[in-house]
Amino acid sequence: MKKLDWGILIILILSPILINYGILGICLGVEVNGSLDGWLGFYGTLVGSLVTMFVLYRTRVWNQDDNNETRERQNKILRYQMRQLSLENLKKQMDSNYRIFDFQEAILATNYITVGKCELANEYLLKLNKDIEMQSYSFDLYLTGVDMSECKQNYINIYQNILKQYGAYVNDLILICGIKLRISIGENIVEYIENSILHLETLNNQGLNITTTNFLKELKGIIESGYYSELEKKCIARINEISLIHAEKMKLAEATQKLLTYEEKEMENILL
Repeated sequence: MKKLDWGILIILILSPILINYGILGICLGVEVNGSLDGWLGFYGTLVGSLVTMFVLYRTRVWNQDDNNETRERQNKILRYQMRQLSLENLKKQMDSNYRIFDFQEAILATNYITVGKCELANEYLLKLNKDIEMQSYSFDLYLTGVDMSECKQNYINIYQNILKQYGAYVNDLILICGIKLRISIGENIVEYIENSILHLETLNNQGLNITTTNFLKELKGIIESGYYSELEKKCIARINEISLIHAEKMKLAEATQKLLTYEEKEMENILL
């Protein structure tokens, strides 16, 4: 009970005494109609009724407060469970995001390119390219929305940057495979490079936003200048850039851990 409840209850209980000494004139000497026992009986009944009504009222208020607290606890538990489920889905998505950067298969593809097995390398690269495309769609489903935390926004920026670099790298390796295959069968690689540039520009004009680098244009410049000896050096240099992308993967691991720590803390705060 609150202090006010105790005060009201004490006043109601003591009121017959106050009536006896005050209203009935025992202390004040005022003449009052009716007998002392009659008045005391009347006020005793009245006070008893008021006490009962007060207790019933407070009981109703207490029950309402208890119900509100119960509902609030249930809501907290429900929000906690929903946040927990969301966190589990987020963990799965982030694990999938991390695994998409399959540098082992990328390195395997580069090894096949180096030894001249471009058709086999191309199979690995096309699979990686398809996985990247599918992963980008899945990423949009779980990591979008408004009022995102700073940790989540930082994670998204790092992931999208690495995905862009990795996707462009895989596309360039596919291009290198195409160049090597056409050189091996004596086809015109200048025409192949020009057609590749036009094809990518067409796709981007259609709103597909294919990730590209300056690698294609650099190759075209090398061929047009007549320095064919630089072509292979440029391709080898591009292949070796996988180490730079792999270093970025460590930033993603750090951002992943920070985001998970933040989400777990936010989930625990629900029950406080």
